[in-house]
Amino acid sequence: MATSSSLWVSDSVTQLECNLDDTTGELFGHVIELLMEVGAVDAWASPIVMKKGRPAHTLHCLCMPDVESKLLEVMFRHTTTLGIRIYRDIPRAKLCRSFQTVQTPYRDNSLDGKVQVKVSSFVTGEIISAKPEFDDCRLISKSSGIPIKMVSETALSDFRTTTRLRSDADKNELADGDG
Repeated sequence: MATSSSLWVSDSVTQLECNLDDTTGELFGHVIELLMEVGAVDAWASPIVMKKGRPAHTLHCLCMPDVESKLLEVMFRHTTTLGIRIYRDIPRAKLCRSFQTVQTPYRDNSLDGKVQVKVSSFVTGEIISAKPEFDDCRLISKSSGIPIKMVSETALSDFRTTTRLRSDADKNELADGDG
């Protein structure tokens, strides 16, 4: 079990991994996409050196137990591996996550300028980080010609403004209720 705290949530996940010394970068990208589509919590590849100095990669996948067999099937079908290591009940501590939509001024696109911002917070509600969704920012950037970093910065600024305004309104409601 992960260290318990009143600030974060604890659970456990399964990690699947295999070493591959005969796979291209394109194939890794494809398999990682498939793993995420099937239900992986996360998937990635890391470079390693195998016996006889052979360069290779380890394909990793984190998942919840209920999708383990589907992910194993994807790994066996779409890679050259003959075996997959399975590590079950790995403790994990995680922040609470939510999404907030912000409206940017860049409206000439299929999103009408709206960007999802991923918000990470403690269980108490204290916000630890906020990050605009890359795919939303990329779509707006492509259609508007505005650099992606500017779209992201604008979305984050809008998030901070609306979050501050909402916090101020919540405080005013509390103050009015005390009257």
